[in-house]
Amino acid sequence: MYFRSINYLYLLTALLPFKTLAEVNLNEIDHFAVTPNKCIALRKGRPCYAIVSVNWKKLNIGNYCLRNSKSKQIMQCWTAQNAGIYQYEFNSEKNQSFELVNTKTGHVSGKAGIKVHWVYTNKQKKRRWRLF
Repeated sequence: MYFRSINYLYLLTALLPFKTLAEVNLNEIDHFAVTPNKCIALRKGRPCYAIVSVNWKKLNIGNYCLRNSKSKQIMQCWTAQNAGIYQYEFNSEKNQSFELVNTKTGHVSGKAGIKVHWVYTNKQKKRRWRLF
């Protein structure tokens, strides 16, 4: 009885790394990321400035476009590519998200974004007039 449970334990530890290795390989095939994914402004409501890099990689070669998720404005397109890099100067006080779209099918292949955080909130102090 004791030997049987040890055999199952050895079998489980032997098969566990293969499953995680397969999951890592699947994630490496399709890749879509925005770096940095956070931008920190000094105060709430002020714009945040950063140089943002959008990296993507696909298994199949195709025609892809990078667009803003909210406004649907196309930022960059690639023809007959399976990977690409796009850099731009981020200047916004709100979060932005991006989509990678296959132009032939119209299918959204990936979504990523950048979040704006701040260090200080705006605190309005009531100031009263004083004569003395």
